[in-house]
Amino acid sequence: MTRHIFPRHIFLSTALLLPLIPGCSHRTPTDSDLFNQPAAISTSKLPFNPLSWRIITTGIDSQQHTMSALYGNDPAIASARSSRPTYPEGAVLSLVTWYQREDPHWFGGRIPDKVQSIEFVTVGSKDPATSYQRYEGPDLHQAALQDSDAAARKMIILSQRASVMP
Repeated sequence: MTRHIFPRHIFLSTALLLPLIPGCSHRTPTDSDLFNQPAAISTSKLPFNPLSWRIITTGIDSQQHTMSALYGNDPAIASARSSRPTYPEGAVLSLVTWYQREDPHWFGGRIPDKVQSIEFVTVGSKDPATSYQRYEGPDLHQAALQDSDAAARKMIILSQRASVMP
């Protein structure tokens, strides 16, 4: 019987370098890999840029296949974090709602797709002075709503509680 001698240092160096080989063939990620382009918002037609504000709370509607984030400017954030939020004059809240889609990078995950609507509630000095605006569709055109529908949406947005932050 012939015995093959394999130098130990060659075996060890091969064993150490082998795991590095698959990493060499990895491609550089593109912008579409890193950024969710379909969920981007064009703020040119909007009175405010809600994405420059902080998030108050988020939500998912699995029946409608949508997800939303409630953003607020600095006065809105300060009030939302208090124990009994009463939004002061000058507070602006924006509820951004996206359609959902499958996450191509995470099995079973869902991420925002195109924007469904963007709603703004601006708090004035008196409750009737609180205004409501809604923008919808791919071009974010301003929607015309009945006064009762606008009042209902305004109350829904103003009544949302802030997420508990650690």
